Amino acid sequence: MKRLRTASAAALASCLACALIPASPAHALDPDKRVSQYIHASWRADDGSLPAGMFSIAQTSDGFLWTLSLPGDVYRFDGVRFQPWPLPPGPSGKIFADRLGGLWVAGEELVRLKGRVVASHFELKGTHGFQSMSEDPDGSLWVGLRRSETPLCHVADNGVKCFGKDDGVAIPTINAIVADGDGGLWLGGQTEVVHWQGVSSETYPVKAMVTSLARAADGTLWVGGGLGLARLEDGVVRPFASAALDGRTIEVTSLLLDRDGSLWVGTDATGLFRIHAGVVGRYRRTDGLSGDSVWALFEDREGIVWAGTTNGIDSFREPRVTTFSAAEGLGKDLAAGILATRDGAVWVANSGSLDRIENGTVSSIRRSDGLPGDQVAAMLEDRDGKMWVGVDDGLYLFEAGRFLRVPEPGQQPLGMVVGITEDADGNIWAERGRPRKLVRIRDFRIQEVFDDSQVPPGHNLAPDPRGGIWIETRNGDVALFRNGLVETTIPLPKGDSPLNRQVVARADGSVLIGTESGLVGWRMGKLQRLTTKNGLPCDYVITFTADKEERWWLYTRCGVVEVPDSELERWWADPEAVIQARHFDALDGARPNIGSFNAAAVSPDGRVWFSTGVVVQVVDPSRLSQKALPVATYVESVTANRREFAAKDGLELPPHVRDLQIDYTSPATLIPQRVKFRYRLDGYDRDWKDAGTRRQAFYTDLPPGRYTFRVIAANSDGVWSEGAGKLDLSIAPAYYQTDWFRGLCAAILLALLAAAHQLRVRQLNKRFEMTLEARVAERTRIARDLHDTLLQGAHGLLLRFETVSQLLSERPMEAKQNLDGAIRQTSDFIAEARHEVQGLRESTRQSNDLALAISTLGEELAGESANPAPAFRVALEGEARDLHPIVRDEIYRIAGEALRNAFRHAQARQVEVEIRYDHRQVRLRVRDDGKGIDPAILSRQGGEGHYGLPGMRERAATMGAKLAVWSQVGAGTELELSVPAGSVYAKPLKGSWWSRLLPRRSRRA
Repeated sequence: MKRLRTASAAALASCLACALIPASPAHALDPDKRVSQYIHASWRADDGSLPAGMFSIAQTSDGFLWTLSLPGDVYRFDGVRFQPWPLPPGPSGKIFADRLGGLWVAGEELVRLKGRVVASHFELKGTHGFQSMSEDPDGSLWVGLRRSETPLCHVADNGVKCFGKDDGVAIPTINAIVADGDGGLWLGGQTEVVHWQGVSSETYPVKAMVTSLARAADGTLWVGGGLGLARLEDGVVRPFASAALDGRTIEVTSLLLDRDGSLWVGTDATGLFRIHAGVVGRYRRTDGLSGDSVWALFEDREGIVWAGTTNGIDSFREPRVTTFSAAEGLGKDLAAGILATRDGAVWVANSGSLDRIENGTVSSIRRSDGLPGDQVAAMLEDRDGKMWVGVDDGLYLFEAGRFLRVPEPGQQPLGMVVGITEDADGNIWAERGRPRKLVRIRDFRIQEVFDDSQVPPGHNLAPDPRGGIWIETRNGDVALFRNGLVETTIPLPKGDSPLNRQVVARADGSVLIGTESGLVGWRMGKLQRLTTKNGLPCDYVITFTADKEERWWLYTRCGVVEVPDSELERWWADPEAVIQARHFDALDGARPNIGSFNAAAVSPDGRVWFSTGVVVQVVDPSRLSQKALPVATYVESVTANRREFAAKDGLELPPHVRDLQIDYTSPATLIPQRVKFRYRLDGYDRDWKDAGTRRQAFYTDLPPGRYTFRVIAANSDGVWSEGAGKLDLSIAPAYYQTDWFRGLCAAILLALLAAAHQLRVRQLNKRFEMTLEARVAERTRIARDLHDTLLQGAHGLLLRFETVSQLLSERPMEAKQNLDGAIRQTSDFIAEARHEVQGLRESTRQSNDLALAISTLGEELAGESANPAPAFRVALEGEARDLHPIVRDEIYRIAGEALRNAFRHAQARQVEVEIRYDHRQVRLRVRDDGKGIDPAILSRQGGEGHYGLPGMRERAATMGAKLAVWSQVGAGTELELSVPAGSVYAKPLKGSWWSRLLPRRSRRA
């Protein structure tokens, strides 16, 4: 036991209460404010913003808030979203966060989580549930157990040591633990409070179960439980009692002493209480609390107080713009005007009351207290400290709690005062409502009355330091009224409302005016306007004032704006300058609206007050110096192609990542709506991307490779974090994005190029060979043509000349006739040879009438023969049609070669040509009854030195035709040529039923 006291005395001196308070808090709740004046937020189970009510609350060193729901589920909260957190199997009853960043979860065993990993766990044998936990500065833990012989256990890295009756812990159940500041512990049991000092203990009996303990800085021990709220005084636990709260009437479930010494009390079914300096405040479900049964209280590092209820969780944080309303004691939520007097009081012109705010307390003067009317209007404190108040239709001097009415000429009511001020000469000026009139008061008497013909009617009045007053006129301008005359008029933007404009005249002669179109400045006859283009968050300036520190406070439609006078002077010098201003909006507590009378004031303590026509709002510049804590950023998860991955360094993603979503966050509970982010993906982005308040980054079609995602955040004051949350990840390449595939593709490409080169070379070679073949074919064709034309023609001439030679001696006249015919034939032969060479023959074949051309050729051959000419006829079957010229010529040449052989060599008596046209083919038959051809010659395709038969077969082959020759010695010869119709006809027969069946190339022809 001595070893325990030596090792743990220093640790016990700062146990649970100290462990929960950060060393350097950024914010704390002002104890002088009421609970209703804090900014309250609520997450409820019944509206779906929270899964269930919360039973335990903790915050880890990384800034995340942790909550334990009534079913036993743990949630992590970053200020925006409650995220379920996986736990080891088994029920959970308590959570606690240590200073090293771990989260302790008490259930069937005690588990310490570090992130999503179980860092350590302990089994406390013989336990029946965990009720309380506390941390030593060295990181060890004290745990209170229920119904155990050793209910107090000390958990350290080297193991667990539990203490029971033999060690001075003479109670079986511990519901609460708190350090006593001297090395001991206060323990709350079932019906007692025990002060344990390691070797000895003192027991203080209580009539009901103790659920919670709290020790104040002055040593006061607060006790809560079934007995209600009590304090340990002079060795006795006595119930707390005050005019606002009887501690015996509530059942306390939890206690919290915040860093300003305020005691927060959670109760079962009666809401939340806060006690400070004997003043009790209360907050219930009817005020907005998520539930009246409060089971957990916690203060985070930002100074925000959290309350877990059976229906949700609530937060209370310090506002930068504080509100006074009927809930804080104002007569009504119709605050029309404000006045701060030299004695430190702030007066509120209200409907039915004149309210006074002093030291955070509101009191009211009503008709029953001497208020001479219902509607309090414009107010003024003059240079002598006298207070002037407009009430209903009169103007009063308020002194020593009495209202003295200013005498009115003719005993007629002055009317409602809508504007009041004091000029440099001590005159009191008041503008009445209907009918509009301006009066000057001196020595408590109305000295002058000015109507509309003398001075423009207006609303707000402001003194000029050099004499006279400025009047905001009903026509929308501002006029300087001095010595009974309007000396200067400042025109203002048309279209703005001419009512309730604040006017401030400065000693340097400049004038500032609040308008719907910005803050208008007038100096030395020059008019300029301060608007959003100059840095204002919005243009509509409802009212404004300057404090003693030369800071201008603008109450605008979008909140309160602070502008240093140095920035205003910079704007005076350069109307286009962009000023530096601080903006406090609804998230800071601002509730802008348009008031009626004297809407801005500065109290002697430096606070700036505004009346909105509904409530009163105040800004304390001395508390605005507190800054929000720096924020850290964390990458939470990665979603690739709708598949979620845990955010861990070295994350490897599959190929084909078309849609990538990276979720990140920054734990900030102060004003999370203002936390802004920037992110960058190294390896892809060139610069940081502004994401605003969005907590997700999106990328599409990222190429494979290694990347580093970085994200930084700015806190609610706009201060960017120095370190960045980062995540290293990589995207695997698809097979076609790998190096080996690229190499393979390169090899294939090279192979294709080589193959293309080879193919080109082969094409060139083939083209050359084709050229050679064409030349050979052309020579062959020329040989055929020479055979079929020149040789045949020369042979015919030779026969004629032989005839002439035979007839010349005996029959000279007949010889002469044959000679003349030979001469004509020679001329025709020469012409035909010329046409053959030029390919432009003009003969009977040009008519495309194949039958006529063959008939003409037969007649010519019959005339050339020296022997008796055979009988010759041409038979035509089918309808004659135009043929392609080339096909026609080839058929004609084949027929001509066959006829010449028949006429000149066959010694035939009859020669017949049959031409048949049909839709399948063109058939040519040539028959004679001559001597026939030797079968040996037919088998050799002609005799040596003769090219008739080979030529005919070559011509048939060029047309894709079939050529057959039959002959028998002494029995004549027959030739048959069949040419397919697809390569014969120039065009198909129109309207023929079979024309649609012809090959397409035939129809195209």
